[in-house]
Amino acid sequence: MKMRVDVFVVGEDEGYVVAPADSWLPLDEMKALGALRFGWTIDTSMAMPKLDWHTIAKDIDARGYSIVASHDVGGLLAIPQQNLLAIYPEQHRPVAA
Repeated sequence: MKMRVDVFVVGEDEGYVVAPADSWLPLDEMKALGALRFGWTIDTSMAMPKLDWHTIAKDIDARGYSIVASHDVGGLLAIPQQNLLAIYPEQHRPVAA
């Protein structure tokens, strides 16, 4: 599954609602979950491989969103990018003219 999704936080980090980016969530169903606030947007191709994104995609196809447990937040985050080495002036010798 490759798509851009919005992640919403339920209550005090009790869980997460995942929906296609910029889509409308069903108000009645979201009210039943309680307090819901926008968390972040992520491209699923950059997500950490800790979740079953195929199941989430099936939920989204069926009802427009998916609910993810709070302990699975690591799967809703982006993969850390390769560390970039910093270049410090003291590590380089001056070039002779």
